[in-house]
Amino acid sequence: MKNEAIRTALPSTQSSDSTSQTLAPGLRTSDSGPRTVQRWLCLSVTVPQEAAEAVANFLVELGSLGVVEGSRDFTQPQVTTTEVQGFFPADAPGPDLRDTLACYLTDLSAVFPDLDSPLSHLSEVTNDAWHSRWQEHFPPVTVGERFLLLPPWEPPPLSTDRLVIVIDPSMAFGTGHHATTQGCLEAIELLHDRYGAPERALDLGTGSGILAIALARLGSREIWATDNDPVALDEARKNSAMNQIMSAIHVSAAPLERLPAPFPLIVANLFSATLVSLAPALSETVEPQGYTILSGIQTDQEGDVLAAYPSPLWLLCHRLVRDEWVTLVLQRA
Repeated sequence: MKNEAIRTALPSTQSSDSTSQTLAPGLRTSDSGPRTVQRWLCLSVTVPQEAAEAVANFLVELGSLGVVEGSRDFTQPQVTTTEVQGFFPADAPGPDLRDTLACYLTDLSAVFPDLDSPLSHLSEVTNDAWHSRWQEHFPPVTVGERFLLLPPWEPPPLSTDRLVIVIDPSMAFGTGHHATTQGCLEAIELLHDRYGAPERALDLGTGSGILAIALARLGSREIWATDNDPVALDEARKNSAMNQIMSAIHVSAAPLERLPAPFPLIVANLFSATLVSLAPALSETVEPQGYTILSGIQTDQEGDVLAAYPSPLWLLCHRLVRDEWVTLVLQRA
């Protein structure tokens, strides 16, 4: 099973309004007239897996309109490197961008000794080439024993005993291919197998809405899907509608303290530092004997997260590891 290319964003078509949607080039076009061919400058470099996220973030800070990390096949022996690609407007100063990235990689080698001064490459791609490359990174994916994740261009199988979830990856908020999202899906399935579907649940930082949709597919009747990003909320609504389960999911920008707590289950796929800072609030928001699923945790950050959720208030029930990421299932006392 292939793992996804992790995208921070996708190159956008330029809009005259003040909020530019970060869509893949060519996906948002007029219904009439010929489609405009757009060109993009791709700056790519191959780095150790553990340095990929830092490099991807730097490319975004450098002005990249989109970042893609190379896909990985988990059926094959562990690959230690991955290609990270940043996409810039065609008229961007390519050589200057490459030199700036080279300086950053030199500094980063102090943190990642295996970086070994990799060479970056510049190339030009059109929206057609990008669209083809983009779709290659989002094949259908099976997760756990129950879920089948499909992009909207893939027809659903004629016969399957899996629960199909269709997620449009035109926005980079979680397609189900990344290890953290898969860990959450597996943890949701695990709790369902043991205790059934909770009547109510909270997907905190919902992104694409994939985890809320999974909870609804398994039978939860009231799921709150919250995010502080209005674009993420829009995508979550679209994906809920595409999966025909809008009635079960309440997409909201409300902060945690304004939600109808307590919840028997909270799923939070967030940065580790955010999970640590949220620990006091989650202690008040999860009902006694309820569960929280925490993900977005790199293995070297697990200790910090667990320290923020100490016994006897929290009991660590399950720990799922995929690649360098950990998903924790905790029960509230």
